[in-house]
Amino acid sequence: MNLRTLWILTAIVASAVSARGHELQPPVIPREQVALIRPPLEGSERFAGNFANAWQGLVAAEQMDDLKRLSDSLGWLQKTVNGPIPGVGLREITWLKWRVSEDITALAASAAGLQTLDYLKNGTITSELLTLDPAFGVMVLKVVMGDGPVEFVTQTMNFTSERDPANYTIAVAEKGTTFVLLTLEDVPAGGPTTSRVWFQPRGTNGPPRWWSLQFQTALYGNLGVKIVDDSGAEVPAMVRLTAKASRRLWEPAGAADLRPLMNDITRMPIYGPGRGYMMYVPEPWRGVYWVMPGLFEMALPAGEWEIHVWRGLENIPVKMDLNVKPGTWTRQVIASKRWIDMGAKGWYAGDDHVHARLMSSEDADKLMAWTRASDIAICNVLEMGDEVRTWYAQRGFGPEYRVKSGNHWLIPGQEDPRGVLGHAIGLNLTAKVRDLDRYLDQRHVAEEIHRQGGLYGHTHVGAKALFVERQMALYTPFDLVDFNSVMQAALNTELLYHYLNLGYKMTASAGTDTPYGGTIGSVRVYAFAGIAKELDPDAWFSAMKKGRTFVTTGPMVDFRIGEAMPGDELILENDRPLKVRIDASGLPGKSAPKAVRLIRFGKILKEVTATLPAKENLSLEAEVAPGDGCWLAAQVIGEDGSEALTTPIYLKRPGYRWWDIAQVPTLLADQERVLQDIEKVVIEAQQLAASRPMDYTLRSVVKGAVVLREQVTRARSHYQELASLREKEIISRKAR
Repeated sequence: MNLRTLWILTAIVASAVSARGHELQPPVIPREQVALIRPPLEGSERFAGNFANAWQGLVAAEQMDDLKRLSDSLGWLQKTVNGPIPGVGLREITWLKWRVSEDITALAASAAGLQTLDYLKNGTITSELLTLDPAFGVMVLKVVMGDGPVEFVTQTMNFTSERDPANYTIAVAEKGTTFVLLTLEDVPAGGPTTSRVWFQPRGTNGPPRWWSLQFQTALYGNLGVKIVDDSGAEVPAMVRLTAKASRRLWEPAGAADLRPLMNDITRMPIYGPGRGYMMYVPEPWRGVYWVMPGLFEMALPAGEWEIHVWRGLENIPVKMDLNVKPGTWTRQVIASKRWIDMGAKGWYAGDDHVHARLMSSEDADKLMAWTRASDIAICNVLEMGDEVRTWYAQRGFGPEYRVKSGNHWLIPGQEDPRGVLGHAIGLNLTAKVRDLDRYLDQRHVAEEIHRQGGLYGHTHVGAKALFVERQMALYTPFDLVDFNSVMQAALNTELLYHYLNLGYKMTASAGTDTPYGGTIGSVRVYAFAGIAKELDPDAWFSAMKKGRTFVTTGPMVDFRIGEAMPGDELILENDRPLKVRIDASGLPGKSAPKAVRLIRFGKILKEVTATLPAKENLSLEAEVAPGDGCWLAAQVIGEDGSEALTTPIYLKRPGYRWWDIAQVPTLLADQERVLQDIEKVVIEAQQLAASRPMDYTLRSVVKGAVVLREQVTRARSHYQELASLREKEIISRKAR
């Protein structure tokens, strides 16, 4: 199942999430179907996934409800691969697989253009001349070899190679019916084109059965596209080409080939088609795009096409129809216009989490094309490690290994350590920090990163994933953590608010985790580096250190209390109300702000909403009583569901913490549970390590057990002191 299918199915499954509880509602097995459940037919699930992806050329309008049910079942099955789902056990999975098998059998048997090859009645078969639209490129064959059960096969036939017999060999059931989903690639234009296909009965050495396939295809035209910015200069961009009739994606010629830098390292089926990458931005712009370094020209099947051009959140995305005529050129200059220039205001976008090999100028050129196409100023390129080795090699660290193109920078860093204490990020390094003898000691890692003048932070905070709660519990209290990545595909504030409400400063950051999480810059962190002719990357990292940031998937936000900006601390000398102002902006019809919120202790203190459709700007003004201190942040919700959140401004009453004193006992209890969990990890590792000598994760825990226990003890003592401090503050506040 390819990536485009997966994100369609994920969206279908997401529609089952209840607005009330944000919980997946598990599928219910109809009582009358329980007795009908049988094992799924061979190959049915894979066939169904590919069929659902190519449905535009295969399914009639009256069958859309059947296709929706099939896609829904596939979505649930894909969800179960990623982990257990409450209410979806073996019984439900068995039923879903049977349901997929039944539904795809019916859909395949009625597919548009179905070719039935009945070898019980005929020998070698020659089809009639078929008219093939190469923008569709799929067809279903029904191959009958006997009276046995139904099976399913998917096959790609690429016409590029002059000699590739395996390309035209299809394994089918020896006795029975096999549905074949045939994807045809690079079929010669015009025609007719004849191709032999042979069907090899599976599990036998008998002779294959022949079929002669004859096509007449559409003629080709030629398309040339140049993308320019406001000044008319040619610029890189993220581009998607789609055949309007079939909705089939077509890879633009000259797309940057980043596979050696990323895909070949992960070896995961999360990319494509071809050189494409998924971009997780709000609809209708979500989807697969290609990184286009500049002008591209290519032959393309004549007909109606649609092009999407995306150049980051500050530019107006473009959707345009193109009519490619046969035998001639269609040329188009597409202007990418800014709706806002945040750099002119001193705010520059960064991505704190990009993985790519960076070992040569060729690597740098490809990665810089992507960075510029997404309009990211600071792309932090992270070497990744674990207890065994590292990936995404960097040729060096420090200023001499930075790569610059205008106000766009590639800056090497690391995501390492990665293990049972979560994943740590080091930015703006001068040398890699990695010591396998004390691998889990992130305190040591943070101190060494700081000695270099770099930033240490926690990633996957927003996703609450990969044991991030453990590293946060151990290291947040001790002034080690410079930032927390709370936005990866989407914003999640639970852990961020948890620690803010305990009175810790928390700088909000964002990163895509490219290539695992889609394209560079689809989420981003803006840091206020100051208004200057050219961006100084050290000024950007300094702003991150100060907390002068906001994260966003669309809206832009300016949050002030007087002259104070995000990350600043205001000392409260009296009880006079403070004047707060939030100015939000966005692209009308897309990220334009429909709600601006002032957040205090994680709750909405004041909200201003727009009359829809939302306008480009929306502001909130308020006077806030300072009380005994608090933290305040700005949140913006865009019309298309995009979001932005600032790092807080901290209001400090001398002698008090800016914490939510009522929530402290509950929050400290949560911390204790995490510390106990870490202690349990150490005990289990010591018990299992001897029986698993090649488990390097266990070995690293055992090697670091003494330090881990010391750090747990230190953190526990700190939290106990907070509990005592709370009691003293309660008394002091009553007396004030």
